[in-house]
Amino acid sequence: MFNISGLPHFRTGPSRPMSNLADRVRPQRLPWVNFNICPHCLAHGRPCLFESPKECGPIIARSDGVNFHLVLGDRPIEYPAQRLADKTEIVSAAFWYVHEGNGGSTETVVVILRRPHRGRAYSLRDLEKAADKLAEKLCKERQLSRLYDTCYF
Repeated sequence: MFNISGLPHFRTGPSRPMSNLADRVRPQRLPWVNFNICPHCLAHGRPCLFESPKECGPIIARSDGVNFHLVLGDRPIEYPAQRLADKTEIVSAAFWYVHEGNGGSTETVVVILRRPHRGRAYSLRDLEKAADKLAEKLCKERQLSRLYDTCYF
């Protein structure tokens, strides 16, 4: 097919209806993930530097940059802690969050990570998935429950 300008006539992107469908199917990613300087706190004139929890590795944090931030508060804890010989099947992780809908106060939520296979250690990926789910809830609600179990997330 030719057009008057002499350049071929074709589209390089998806049609509009397909693009709209892709936007609905694709999960929304937050613009701020695993940061040291919190854009939410910066926007509200609060101290905004996060440090990594000791022995846990990198910072796991989420924010929409305006309404809330969520950060892993400390290293995950295995239960029961008394069993030193065997690995346990349950790990808990505490997250701290601030949502402007709550007046900017810091709240805590605990997530129970259950291991589907015996001996499988929790991973940073499990913590990242939990942070994503919590942030997804914070995008819709201003307050989280105090406890979540990954089996029922």
